[in-house]
Amino acid sequence: MEKLRKKPVIAFVALFAALYVIIYVIPRVTGALRFSYIAEYGGLEISDNEDSYFIRNEKVYFSSISGTENRYIDEGKLIRRGTRVLNVEKGEERSPDREYAEIRDNIGKAGISTSTFASDSEGIVTYSADGYEAVFSPEKIEKKKLVDFKKLDNDLSVQLKRGTVSTGDPVFKIVDRSGWYIVTYIPRNHKDRYSLSKKYPIVIDEKYDIKATLKSISDEGNKLKLVFESDYYFKTFTTLRTAKVKIITSEANGLIIYNTSITKKNGRKGVFVKQGNGKYRFTPIQIITGDDEKSIITKSIFYDEKGNVHNTVKNYDEILKKA
Repeated sequence: MEKLRKKPVIAFVALFAALYVIIYVIPRVTGALRFSYIAEYGGLEISDNEDSYFIRNEKVYFSSISGTENRYIDEGKLIRRGTRVLNVEKGEERSPDREYAEIRDNIGKAGISTSTFASDSEGIVTYSADGYEAVFSPEKIEKKKLVDFKKLDNDLSVQLKRGTVSTGDPVFKIVDRSGWYIVTYIPRNHKDRYSLSKKYPIVIDEKYDIKATLKSISDEGNKLKLVFESDYYFKTFTTLRTAKVKIITSEANGLIIYNTSITKKNGRKGVFVKQGNGKYRFTPIQIITGDDEKSIITKSIFYDEKGNVHNTVKNYDEILKKA
């Protein structure tokens, strides 16, 4: 009976040992679990997609009289310095509207009190404000941290258009479009994608294509803080505070390979390419660009830094990939 009880245990151990050999030992010897794919010509866009924050030079104008308003300039129009934006026909004195209390408190002395309602600078006219105009001005960008920028919200904008105006109410805002800023945070290991003073294509909210120049790079915690400057105009330019932004750092065409295929031999990067006899041979490569998953490489031949020519991967070559 004892021998009969031991037989299932022995059979289980034997099965386990056999499975171990099949799964771990045989593949190491024969490469049975290795994967391969076909290298094909294509394009690769390298980009960072991050929540970003918009900072502008903005001046909010407050009425110094009460009365009935008459607006001359449409929303979004670019005006010259000295242009009269609206007129207020003086009426009965009224206390400031409570709806604008937070805007008045946040902007404080940075606001402009006016009775002429003429702009003292060139810019875009908008009839909305949110109180961030003085708190997040361009000169304060470097001191602000990510925790501060996360306070920005597109939904806090308040419409300034109404029939009657009270003394101390905000009535319009002028936004300088000649130079405004995008602040974004990227992973630290993406730093080599960026160069100061270089102009980058940027897509805002998958809608608006602009270009912006990288003005500064700084460390903040486990991320890098980037500040871009632009003079491009887009539809929501005067009101947008935060948006998902795609920064395109490079675009290239060539053979596309997976980074898990890349290895080194004698200090040179390469991949293993399947030969006619079914075996794989190390083939040197020249990487044009890449991201965390894929790379673009030169096809057929390339010259190294010493001017030596190398035969490399060709279109439709079969390349080994780590599982």
